[in-house]
Amino acid sequence: MSKPDNSITLPLEYAAQLVFELHSMRRECSEFASHLLTQQNVDENDLEECARLDDALARASRVLRDGLDRIRFDRIKGRIGG
Repeated sequence: MSKPDNSITLPLEYAAQLVFELHSMRRECSEFASHLLTQQNVDENDLEECARLDDALARASRVLRDGLDRIRFDRIKGRIGG
């Protein structure tokens, strides 16, 4: 049976792009925190929110990256008769 022309594929490339975007967002958080620390009156709430957002982005990135790694590993393992 052949695949239809409009077949749906697993969005692995898009997921990898999201990992990159999450990393970029973490970099922006870091730059924002650095900017805050140069201010005379550091707003502790802004700094705390920045840290919480960075933690959430790090967790999301790790979950997505680990999932992608497992899928890639399983595909390689399947190809070599794992």
